[in-house]
Amino acid sequence: MIQLLEVLDKWTGILDIGGDVDVVYLDLAKAFDSVPNNRLLLKLEYYGVKGTLLEWMKDFLIGRRQLVMVAGSRTGSHWAPVLSGVPQGSVLRPLLFISYINDMPETVSSFIYMYADDTKVVREVTTGRDCEELQADLDSIQHWSEKWQMKFNSR
Repeated sequence: MIQLLEVLDKWTGILDIGGDVDVVYLDLAKAFDSVPNNRLLLKLEYYGVKGTLLEWMKDFLIGRRQLVMVAGSRTGSHWAPVLSGVPQGSVLRPLLFISYINDMPETVSSFIYMYADDTKVVREVTTGRDCEELQADLDSIQHWSEKWQMKFNSR
């Protein structure tokens, strides 16, 4: 709710003085299920998680397996390793996900508002240069998504 108020305040502030605002809405595809476990551990270590806690996180994330069952039957499915995703139902899920995407705003000069897997990129547009900078920010976000293996929905 607070983010919504901040966004509206930003937009109306620009519009009230006769400015124009461009907003791009982005949504990460299968966001919570797509977080690569090994890369998440690298980021956690970068943020200062070390020692026993980091080892506990490795044990929590690495080595998970899954199996498809229908009506209590395996239906020919075999156990398969889970290589990505923060564990569903875990109280750590939101924290781990936020830790993984937390550096995305550092890649842009436009205003960026994030809530879970949704992102709004906002820029006041008064010149052609502003449009170019917004495009450069979108290109930077795309580069971030490729580097960290997180895809955006195309629709």
